Amino acid sequence: MKAQISKQDFARKELIKIFIAIFVLLVCSVIYYFYIRKDALHSAEKRAELTLKNTERMILIRMGKIETTVNATRPMVEYALDDPDAMFDITRHIAESSSRIMGAGIAFKADYYPEKGHWYETYVGYHYGCDTFVSKQLGSAKHDYLQMDWFKKGLMSPSGFWSDPYFDNAGGKTFLVSYCLPIHDSTNEAVGVICTDITLDTLASIVKSVKLSPRSFCTLTSCEGKLLVGPPTTQKIRGKCHVFSEKIEGKNLILTLTVPDAEMYKRLRKSSLFFLLMALSGIFAVLFISFQSMQNLWKLNEVRLKEQHIEDELAIARNIQQSLLPSEQTVKSSKTINIKGLQIPAKYVGGDLFDYYVRDNKLLFCIGDVSGKGVPAALLMAISHSLFRTISSHNERPEIMMEALNNAISENNPDIMFITMFLGIMDLTTGTISYCNAGHNPPIVIKDGHAEYLDSEPSLLLGVELSAKYTAHELTLAHGDTLFLYTDGLTEAENAEHETFGEKRALETAAHFGTLTAEQQIEQMHQAVDQFVNNAEQSDDLTMLAIQYVHGENRLVIENRIQELDKLEPFLSHFFEQKSIDMSLLPQLDLALEEAVTNVIMYAYPEGETGTAELTVNVNNKQICSTLTDSGTPFNPLEQQEDNLDVSLEERKIGGLGIHLIKEIMSKVEYEYANGRNVLRMTYDV
Repeated sequence: MKAQISKQDFARKELIKIFIAIFVLLVCSVIYYFYIRKDALHSAEKRAELTLKNTERMILIRMGKIETTVNATRPMVEYALDDPDAMFDITRHIAESSSRIMGAGIAFKADYYPEKGHWYETYVGYHYGCDTFVSKQLGSAKHDYLQMDWFKKGLMSPSGFWSDPYFDNAGGKTFLVSYCLPIHDSTNEAVGVICTDITLDTLASIVKSVKLSPRSFCTLTSCEGKLLVGPPTTQKIRGKCHVFSEKIEGKNLILTLTVPDAEMYKRLRKSSLFFLLMALSGIFAVLFISFQSMQNLWKLNEVRLKEQHIEDELAIARNIQQSLLPSEQTVKSSKTINIKGLQIPAKYVGGDLFDYYVRDNKLLFCIGDVSGKGVPAALLMAISHSLFRTISSHNERPEIMMEALNNAISENNPDIMFITMFLGIMDLTTGTISYCNAGHNPPIVIKDGHAEYLDSEPSLLLGVELSAKYTAHELTLAHGDTLFLYTDGLTEAENAEHETFGEKRALETAAHFGTLTAEQQIEQMHQAVDQFVNNAEQSDDLTMLAIQYVHGENRLVIENRIQELDKLEPFLSHFFEQKSIDMSLLPQLDLALEEAVTNVIMYAYPEGETGTAELTVNVNNKQICSTLTDSGTPFNPLEQQEDNLDVSLEERKIGGLGIHLIKEIMSKVEYEYANGRNVLRMTYDV
């Protein structure tokens, strides 16, 4: 009876705990619901604001390229003021400098060139019904630009400005916006205006692409409220909506994003309802399971306490073992390696190990597999890890380090436990690895998309024979190459049919790594093993270590086709974001590099011959260093005479204006012909 009463008391206490737990769960669920609701609303607003910011940045970059082109051309115009006929050539250069320019014109004050008449405006642009640029003198009594706002404002403005949209009756027969910049003579008096036209479609494609939800829309208006791009202001939206606005700095433009509340918070409402239903279902499930399980709680309680004690001790041991593994922070200061390791014990603790650290610009690393599993293997693994750190701290030769490790393990090894180990020292300057293999699985070397096992004779396992000798070998990795190390837990992983993953599958998986980083390579190999074993119980410890040699450069290969220029701006934009460089510097650098790449595409290779150019960019000491190389005809653009604006277009040499722009923008430009390639180095001060 006493035992029965004890069980009843235990059941009563457990029921009280269950009801308290349910109450706490309910309170926490309600609190958590309101918390995530507030957080979700905040996240939705942030997402809309971020979308607007990104759209603004795209518009600024697109308009900024036009501004950079015109600003860089103004000195040419002011230099050639004595030659009115030269204005047509310069105008054509502006119009042809970008595919987004509809037309360009240079207009002068009344009677500035008496021989040209009262009006003189050189214009080059697309004319209605024509697919090519048309050059003409646009000024006349019919087209009296002297009375137009853009010209008057341009003469008075100290710097460039963007006009309000207008319909171009004289040229392209379409809606345009123009960037206007005053021209000054030698006395600093404004004598004319450069005007560059782009169609509203150039900005409309960006604005109309913004879709935060199916019924949301984005508009572009002037600061005076004039709608430029987007649906009419009369468009109605049922219910409430959120409106986000962003003024585009210096452009007299305002971006507005309108999002209906019903769509903005649609996912939140569904998530909230689902959360509440799940919380209620969880409560009922807890009640049902608790009452069904009450009869077994008494017996299970004692067993659980014993098991928990064992699990706690093993968890502590696992945490201690995991703390011995290195972190990517260990080599974070090195810019020449990309490294990632992964260890998954078959039990709570395992016998695999890997370690790495950087000393004197060298990467010291090892990977090993202790015979056996569980606690004994884990203890020997911890000893081996400590020995590696101690011995490698004052040694430079892997074979000497391996001999010292073997002697230390062999001297006190009554159970004859052994270790396979691959140990190496990598020179981070050259990519050369000096390594020693003590009976370990051969690593996979990945070069240029090709994977193969490292061909070297392994030495004796550690712990088998005292005073055993070991031999060192060398391997050199180039930029982008990877040394992929692993234990036999990879190749011997078994599925439910007891088939092993095998060396062939491991090699085939590595061959598809391509340009993946070390972390992505580890993840892809792990996924391949997981898919193969298909939830079968893990039979052995699995450890992998990927060491990728990188130079920290960004590289773009372009074929000698004019369409390839479209790759340049996304490449530079990604580079600026990756290196956290001020995006306002992008248009100028893009303009200079586009001129250089265009020169290679047009003139480096004979007509009809296919060739490539390679562009690499890097940041060094607050400078963006760009190197453009090609295997075309030897040609030093710096030896070419810069364009003389006093002579006619027919008498000028090819490339003069382009070289002038590059020298104006870049702080340093150098050329050499080496190893059969033209090499143009350009430095831009950040």
